[in-house]
Amino acid sequence: MLPSIRIDSWDDWTRVYNDVSVWQGLVDAICMREGIGYLEMRSASANTNAVFLLDQAWALKIYSPFWDEFDFERSLLEGLGSHDEIPVPEVNGYGQIADGDGLEWSYLITRYCAGRPFSELRSELSDGEGRLIATQLGGLARSLHELDVSRFANAASEGAWSEVVSRRRRAAAGELVDAGVLEPGVVGSLEALLDEAMAADVVESRVVVHGDLGADHVLCALSEEGWRIETLIDFGDAKIGVREYEWMPVWTGFCGRDPVLARAFLDAYDPALAHDSQFAERAVAWSLLHDFGGDELISYWRARGRPRPFETMDELAALLCPASIFG
Repeated sequence: MLPSIRIDSWDDWTRVYNDVSVWQGLVDAICMREGIGYLEMRSASANTNAVFLLDQAWALKIYSPFWDEFDFERSLLEGLGSHDEIPVPEVNGYGQIADGDGLEWSYLITRYCAGRPFSELRSELSDGEGRLIATQLGGLARSLHELDVSRFANAASEGAWSEVVSRRRRAAAGELVDAGVLEPGVVGSLEALLDEAMAADVVESRVVVHGDLGADHVLCALSEEGWRIETLIDFGDAKIGVREYEWMPVWTGFCGRDPVLARAFLDAYDPALAHDSQFAERAVAWSLLHDFGGDELISYWRARGRPRPFETMDELAALLCPASIFG
């Protein structure tokens, strides 16, 4: 008899999504269906889905009921499996399985990836080693954005993108004012910037974006030539969207707001951006139109001790895409 997993709210989910005891029965049923055996099961860190590592051989993701990520992540990973220049986990199984109440749960099984997250490794690296990995990531992001979008785009991906952007446009300025991050007098300028960015978003210019290229999702391994990126993981936030949507997680998550790492990333991604006077404005706009851009900014502001609210757009830009990157 499979367990019943009752999830009525986000709070319910946060209490159980990484609890092995809650998911053990469902995981066992999935493994039996897929012909996989294991001895040890542990939850993975830095996730909002239920992700479990099985014997350092498999990674099993059971998707949250709050987002529709499964189909796009699965199809994208399968498509990227034939692109050697973009290293991603190998897909070994997927499907839906019903729990004891008949609720369907989508799942994805990939090969376990043994590299070390850049978040764990960063403090051990020399400045040159860090720049080298940032350079590699810039090249990988370029390759990702150069993919043939038509292979992955459909009505569902268009709907997912439109939903996120519309929701963030409605919420972005107000949530910053309510949190005390932004002075109300700046709202008009910010909303004009967001509207300008959205007006320039045309279907023909969209690319495949990972959506969360933070340091936890960049796995590295030591080779004879030094540390290199081994695998990019967790494409659950991937979308068909504008390339600047990639910026916020790279700047805050991977680079840790280090201008040197950011410049190494950008030079490898597209050297022309260093001379593009409009890039910083687009980066600021899409940082706040990003699915979790507002949450990231508010959390960082609170961690700094809640300094005075930003009174100008220049102050906001100095935090989200500072001029020191391009100096």
